[in-house]
Amino acid sequence: MIELIFGARLSPEGELIWTSSELAIGLAVAAGLIAVAAATWSARRSGTRWVELLLLVPAVALVVAAAAGPVWVEESGHTEAPRTVVLIDDSRSMGILEDGEARHGQVAEALSAIPGEVDVYTFGRELQPGGPGTFDQGATDLAGALRSVSDRYVGEQLAGVSVITDGLDRGGLRDAWLEGSPAAELPIPELPGPLTLYQVGSGEQARDVAITGLETGGFAFLRQPFTITAKVSGQGFAGFEVPVTLTRDGKVIGAQSVTLDDEGLGEVWFQIKPDRVGRFSFEVSAPVWEGDAVPANNNMHVAVRVVRDRMRILQVCGAPSFDQKFLRLFLKQDPSVDLVSFFILRTNDDMNSGYDNDELSLIPFPYERLFDEQLWTFDVVIFQNFDYEPFFQHNSDLLLGNLAQFVRDEGHAFVMMGGDRSYDLGDYGISPLTDILPVMLNVPEPRISEAPFQPLLTDAGRVHPVTRLLGDPQENQGLWERLSPLDGLNLSAGLAPGSAALLNHPTELTASGAPMPALAVREVGLGRTMAIMGDSSWRWVMTEAAGGHGNQAYLRFWKNSLRWLIQDPEAQPVQIEASRENYRVGDTVRLVVQVRDVGFEPQEGAAVTGTIQGPGESVSFDALTDAFGEAIIEVPAGDRGSYRVSVSGSNAGFAVGSAATVFAVTERDPELDEVASDTRFLAALAAATSGKHYTPDDYGRPLTDAAAGRKVLDRVETPLWRAPGLLALAGLLLGLSWILRRRSGYR
Repeated sequence: MIELIFGARLSPEGELIWTSSELAIGLAVAAGLIAVAAATWSARRSGTRWVELLLLVPAVALVVAAAAGPVWVEESGHTEAPRTVVLIDDSRSMGILEDGEARHGQVAEALSAIPGEVDVYTFGRELQPGGPGTFDQGATDLAGALRSVSDRYVGEQLAGVSVITDGLDRGGLRDAWLEGSPAAELPIPELPGPLTLYQVGSGEQARDVAITGLETGGFAFLRQPFTITAKVSGQGFAGFEVPVTLTRDGKVIGAQSVTLDDEGLGEVWFQIKPDRVGRFSFEVSAPVWEGDAVPANNNMHVAVRVVRDRMRILQVCGAPSFDQKFLRLFLKQDPSVDLVSFFILRTNDDMNSGYDNDELSLIPFPYERLFDEQLWTFDVVIFQNFDYEPFFQHNSDLLLGNLAQFVRDEGHAFVMMGGDRSYDLGDYGISPLTDILPVMLNVPEPRISEAPFQPLLTDAGRVHPVTRLLGDPQENQGLWERLSPLDGLNLSAGLAPGSAALLNHPTELTASGAPMPALAVREVGLGRTMAIMGDSSWRWVMTEAAGGHGNQAYLRFWKNSLRWLIQDPEAQPVQIEASRENYRVGDTVRLVVQVRDVGFEPQEGAAVTGTIQGPGESVSFDALTDAFGEAIIEVPAGDRGSYRVSVSGSNAGFAVGSAATVFAVTERDPELDEVASDTRFLAALAAATSGKHYTPDDYGRPLTDAAAGRKVLDRVETPLWRAPGLLALAGLLLGLSWILRRRSGYR
C-alpha cells in the first residue's frame, strides 16, 4: 500500500528532509491559512460547512506539505576490493646503459612481480596516468609523485603503493637525505598504503666518460688569449688517459689529454687567441668508448663573445704633411684606437751613407718585423703618401704580399692615401698591392692633377656609410658641396673590379672615358680596402671650423671609414643580438633584430625573416620592425648544443642586408649527472616508511594492507512532493469540497 501511495518502496531506516527554503515554506503555510479562512467565512451560514472544512483542510495541508519539498532519503554502502598503485620513473636516467642495455628494460620484470589489477602511473616532473612511458622526461620528482597519489586517493586505503625507479631523484627528497636529514624529517607525504620500492639498475656495470662543465669567463678580447677550462669525469675510468678535443664551428683547433684521478675526475685547459670579433661557438668533446653509459654527455658547447678592446692601426707616412698631422692627431685622440705611427724615416741611402747609428737622429724603420711578424696584430694599415722602395731594403714583394694576404685572407683592412710618393708615383703598379687596391694603376704621364677641385658625391657615395656624414640625404649632399676643395689628386686607370667610387673628380676622365675616382672602396676576399686619391683631406676641417662647427665633417668621415673598414657589426644595416651567449635548457632566448638605413636611422615596418639552426630541426621566423627599427623574437632553448641564427631584412621589397649570430645551450642534463642507481637512498627511504626495497636480482611481491579497501556509499532520494497517491488524495479532497460547496449555493 505504501509503495502504491508514494510510488517507491520506503525503508523505515530513511530520513525525511525538506528541500524548500524556509521562506517558501512560510509563504505556503500563509497561503493555506488564508485559503481555509476565506472558505470558512463564505460558508458560515451553511449547514454543511463543517463537512466542507473537513474535506478542505487536509487537502490544503497536503498542498502546503508538497510545496515544502519533502524527500525521503535512504543511505547504504558496500566495500570494494583494495587497489594497488604502481608509479614508474619516466625520466631520462632510466635510459642509461648498463652492460649495453638500457636500465628501463627491467621495468617489465618489476611489473610482473606485482599481482592483480593495478593502477599504473608514470612520473617525472608530474604524475601522469598510464605506462610504462617513454623515459625521456627531464626531471624526477619522487616526493611530488607520492604527494599526488595521496591527493588522488584521499579517503581510500590502498593495498599498496609500488615505485619502480633508479633512485636518482631530483625533486628534493634525495637531496635532503644526502644532506644528512634524519629519516623522520624527510619530506615524505603520508601514503594511503604501504610502500614498496623496485630498484632498476645497479650502477655496478655503468661506465661513463662525460664533460661535466666548461668555464670561459663569458667573453674575450680580440687578439688577447683566453682560456677554456673543461671538467672531465669518468666513472669506471679512474687512472685512464682521456683525449679531449676543442672545435670551433666544426673545425678542430686544439687537443689535450687528461689522466683521471682516483675519483675519475680531471681538467684540461685550452688557450685560444681570437682573430675576429663576434660570437663564436666552441665544442669540447671526449671519445665515446664501447659501453659508455651516456654517449650524449661526452660533449658540451659554449658560446664566447669576442669584443674589440681597442682598434689597432699602423700608420706609415713617407714624409711629414698637414694630412699626416691631422690624421695622426685624430687617431691619437680617439680612446678606442691603439696607434702605431711611423714617419720621418731612415731610407736605405741614409743607412748606406757611411754614418754611424749614433750620428743619425732618425730611427731605423723595422719594416721586416712590421710586415712579417707583427702585421697580423693590426686591424688597419694606412700607407699615407708612402713610397716603399727607398725603405724596403729587400723582400719587398714578400712583405707587400703579406699585406695583400692580410686583407684578402685574414679579413683586415688597408688604406692608401695619395701624394707625390703614392700610387704610380710610388711604383705600386708593379707590386702585389695591385690585387687589392680599389683603383687600377699603370697610367701614362702625367700621373697627377695639381688643379684644385670640388669632389662630386656619386650615387654610391650618397648611400654608402663612409660618405653618409648626415642622416638626411639632402643635408648630406649639401655638406659635401660646401666642404673645401682638394688641392689635387693621383690619377688612375679607373675602378678595379668589384670597387665603387664614392667621390669623383668633376672634370677629369679615365682613358676609358669614365669619371676619375677621388675616393674608392673595395671588398677583397674577407677584407676591405679604401683609396683616397689625394693628400689634402685635412682641408675638410676648414669649412665647418670657419662656421664655428669645429671639425665634425672630417671626424665623421674618418670614424665612418674606420667602422666600415674593420667591418664593425654595429655599422651593418641589419644586426642581430641574443640577450646572452649561453642558456640553460628551457630558458627563453630573446633575439633582437635591428634594421637601419645607410644613415643608421631605424627603419620602421621592415620585414625580417630568419632561421635558427641547432642540433634538431631548424626553426623559421618572420616579423616586422617597430618604430625603433627593432623586431624581437623569443624562442625556448631546446636541446644542448650550438645554435646559429641567420636573418635578412628588407624594406618596401628591397633587400637591406643580412646578419648572423650564435648562442649555445650549455647546461648539462641534470638527469644524466649521475649514472649509478642509488641503492642506499632507496633502502633508506624504505626504512623511513616501514616499506620494502627490492634490488634487480630479487624482485618479490609488494607489501599489502589486508584491511585496505574502499567503502562506497549508495544514496536513494524519493521526492514525496510528487508521490502519485498523495497528489491523487489531495485532488479528491479538493474536488469533494468544491462539489459540496457548489450544492450549498456557493462558488
